[in-house]
Amino acid sequence: MPMGGGAVSGPGAGQLQVQWGVGNELRVCRVQGAAARDRDQPNGGNGVLSSGAAYVVQWSFIAGAQQRVAEETLPAFEALRGRLANASARGNPNGAAAASIAAAQQFAGSVSAVLRQRAKAADAEGNGRAASEIGTAHAVWELISLYFVEPGGGTGVVTEQLVRWYQRHAATLQSGPDALPARIGALLAGIPGAGAAPEEAPGFWECFASMVAVGWTEAAVDLAMLHSCWAEWRMGKAAVKPQAELLEAVLSLLRRSPRLGADCGGASEDGSTLGASSATSVPQFLAFREGWVRQVREVLTDSALFDACFDIRTGEGVRAALAVMAGDETAISRATPGGWLELLVASVRHQYPQLKAHSEHASLAERCVGVKGPGLSEEMDLLLKAVIEVNAAETVGVCSHHMDTWFLAHLAELLVSAA
Repeated sequence: MPMGGGAVSGPGAGQLQVQWGVGNELRVCRVQGAAARDRDQPNGGNGVLSSGAAYVVQWSFIAGAQQRVAEETLPAFEALRGRLANASARGNPNGAAAASIAAAQQFAGSVSAVLRQRAKAADAEGNGRAASEIGTAHAVWELISLYFVEPGGGTGVVTEQLVRWYQRHAATLQSGPDALPARIGALLAGIPGAGAAPEEAPGFWECFASMVAVGWTEAAVDLAMLHSCWAEWRMGKAAVKPQAELLEAVLSLLRRSPRLGADCGGASEDGSTLGASSATSVPQFLAFREGWVRQVREVLTDSALFDACFDIRTGEGVRAALAVMAGDETAISRATPGGWLELLVASVRHQYPQLKAHSEHASLAERCVGVKGPGLSEEMDLLLKAVIEVNAAETVGVCSHHMDTWFLAHLAELLVSAA
């Protein structure tokens, strides 16, 4: 039947009227006409229309927390349209392209900020389902922005951005009990049972190596500072000096780990500075990193430093972390039991930090899947791979099956403006 309505047959036959409502909504009304009514009544009828039934059919309907996301991102959506219109009016094609990319960056940041705030608000309200859905949308949105919108500020190298993205969203991705967020939770629950020696808690050194592997530097430093040797050293116990010196060596190297990009500057998520060397170009970063890796290997091969440490578990834990920092493939794989995405982040961080997002991350991701196997969610794997491959058509296709219509509308605008 065409949109608008028409005659229908069967029980309750009459006229069926169909009209579009607001958004993804159809308004359906069935009205029984006088002729149909008269046929059903032995004494004829008076020709007056009888009452029928009215229905509203909705799909992909947003409400609650998702509706607030849509409302709060509308100004950013409208601002993007305005900026794109201004960009297209420019006579210089290069200037128009640059303005379009700048508009995409502002749009991506504005939407990301709303998603972050709404996810936190939903969680605070006890709405776990909305918090999870919005949190997942936030993670996917930021990953798409990272790979599609001027990756690496034009350099194509997104190593530090990928590390920070995984740190923000690893818990939301829910990669299973072997993923780092779950193991950290188990470690924190077990530390009180270790008494005065937190380093003896199950999983302490494994988590330390994993934090180092995925670039969670500040968290790794904080964990190492729980070691009992620091308190004993402050109390004047000379026997723990070798442990303190070994830990200080690895922590000093961690704090000075080179970073690429002026936006890094050695700053952590909360704005504190760890003293990292910040490079402003890829060649400068590679030069900084070469010198830093050389220092890591010098400590790793310092047999006297390790031999003096009487605590075997501390010595082996530090050795494993240093091997990761030196780019040892076996050590990195051992430190990333959480799956292929964890391995990808660690490999980019410590083995191939100069890889470019558009041309080289996809093959590394496939290799990581080959080593670790697929993740727990086939849908999430498909989405992550499509984004990492920088395949716009595939990304939109996968999102159309697993994300809502609000996300798809904003994604389309982002990809067009960033192209």
